[in-house]
Amino acid sequence: MNAARSWLFVPGDSARKIERALQGEADALIFDWEDSVVPAQKATAREVTVAALAASRPPPLRCWIRVNALLSPEFAADLAALPAAAIAGVMLPKCCGPADVERLGEALATVEKSAGITVGRLGIVGIATETAASVLALSDFRRPVPRLTGLMWGGEDLAGDLGVARNRDEAGRYREPFRLARSLVLLAAAAAECSAIDAVFVDVRDADAFAAECREGRADGFAAKAAVHPDQVGPINDAFGATADERAWAERVVVALAEHGVAVLDGRMIDLPHLRLARRILGR
Repeated sequence: MNAARSWLFVPGDSARKIERALQGEADALIFDWEDSVVPAQKATAREVTVAALAASRPPPLRCWIRVNALLSPEFAADLAALPAAAIAGVMLPKCCGPADVERLGEALATVEKSAGITVGRLGIVGIATETAASVLALSDFRRPVPRLTGLMWGGEDLAGDLGVARNRDEAGRYREPFRLARSLVLLAAAAAECSAIDAVFVDVRDADAFAAECREGRADGFAAKAAVHPDQVGPINDAFGATADERAWAERVVVALAEHGVAVLDGRMIDLPHLRLARRILGR
């Protein structure tokens, strides 16, 4: 499971924004070759991103590339340009079930061999709710899938697929079809033993609503949240990082269950589920 809390989307065709992102505090950077880049700029985005990574030499485990969808005419060119040695993995849009993850994994094996890096090193994060078919396919994630380190949900593309003008109601909460997609991603990620990544919050001016959504995501079980602006990174890291009290409790649980499957801590019984939670907290 990936321990990154904040995942910042960065347009792949903007050298200025890439440089700023590399100097920021986001745990993971997603250099976008898909939605934030118009068709005429796709080739430029690849060149700009690859050049920026070569010049800065950031830690590879921090950097990801969002390629175009598997069926896109741009997908083959994305793979050919992929700076495999400089990134942690690939974000796959329009991900429709484990079969898409496996298909991308096979393609990445060829990339890794060509780049001279260990086959299987590159991870995959699937954006798994952009179409109705993708939402329905989430039930197919019932066990770990090779390379899959995270599942992310989002409501913007799904709104277009459903023909919905607004994915939130007057109070700012997601409408029911989108909350269903959100919940299914949580369950699928747990079944696949990977990180559940909460959707972006597009109104960058509403700091209070954003902070509340971060808290709700953490409380519901998300391990991380995506960002569309560098100013969102700090609040995400604060919300999704473990507190000192949580870490202290988790360390005590690990010690208490080191030799026994059941123990009593602070007057309450603890067992394997508590140990799993403790390890997750310590991994934040």
